This record gives sequence, C-alpha cells and structure tokens, in this order.
Amino acid sequence: MTEDNIAKGDPFGVYKDENKVTMFLAIALNNIRVSFMVFVAGIFLSLGTAWFLFQNGVMLGAFQYMFFAKGLGWSSVLVIWVHGTLEISAIIIAGGAGFIVGNSILFPGTRKRIDSLKAGAKNGLKLMIGLVPIFIAAAFLEGFVTRYSEMPQWLSITILALSFNFILWYFVLYPIRLEKKNLQTKSLK
Repeated sequence: MTEDNIAKGDPFGVYKDENKVTMFLAIALNNIRVSFMVFVAGIFLSLGTAWFLFQNGVMLGAFQYMFFAKGLGWSSVLVIWVHGTLEISAIIIAGGAGFIVGNSILFPGTRKRIDSLKAGAKNGLKLMIGLVPIFIAAAFLEGFVTRYSEMPQWLSITILALSFNFILWYFVLYPIRLEKKNLQTKSLK
C-alpha cells in the first residue's frame, strides 16, 4: 500500500484514505490494545514484553528505512512522527510497565513472589492508565492532523517538539519533582 502511494506521488496517502473519525477510533483502540498486550506480556518474566517491543521496533525501523531509502526520510519524520512521537513513546513506556510486572516476579526482594507480583502489577497498571490519554491524543493527531502531509515544516516541527517535551515532562521530570516533594514531606515529619 505505501509503495503504491509512493509510486503515485502521495507517499502518505494512507492517512487520507479513511474517514477522520473512523480512523481516529480505530487507531486509538488498536494502540491501546497493543500497549496492553505489551504490558500484560510482562507476566512471562519480562520476555513477552521484550519480544513485543523487539517486534514493533523492527517493524517501525523497516518502515522508516523504506522512506529513507526512497529519499523521503525527512518528509516521513515530519509527517509520521507528528503522531508517532506520542504513540511510540507511549508503547515504549507500556513496555516499561510490562518490565515492572516481569521483574516483580524475577526479583521479589524480601517479599513473597505473589506479593511482589501484586505490587508490580499495581504499579505497572498506574502507568498504563496514565498512557490512555496519550494514545487518544496520538490517535487524534493521526486521524485529524497527519493526513495534512503538506503542512508547513514549522508546524510539524512544533507539534513534534511539543509532543516530545510533554512526554519528557509527564513521565520523567514531573515524577522526579513529585518524588522530591514526597521525600521532603517525609523528612519533615
């Protein structure tokens, strides 16, 4: 399909084929399904999660390589990563949640494995619930924005930068700040 679109001169035509709302809903549900599979696969001692991440990484790498090999690399970054920044980051974070589950079995510390698994599943599920709005935002961008593959470069770059900075803030910087605040509160008691 993508090679046909490239031959027709519209390499990102796949994003224009369907109704915006239908595409948004299908993509959101698919991305949530994939992320929960990556998360739940952690129960297989983290190996299932690693396999799903590897599989998705190879698929994404091959897809991107095809665009770069055809001289469309920068264009693909400006179009695909408008939604992909949120989507791929969220799948990677879902993988982290899966590793939490798997590692809670492998490395229970001083707890019973079942207690460690319960705690790991609870912590991983917190991440997963936090990812659902990210997947909805990514699906919105893919269904309603990515289809405009000829948008100005500055707009694509702005969306990419905002998406990346949001992921960095929401999943790295903000939790660090909360943890520091919690530690300060505990030390004052």
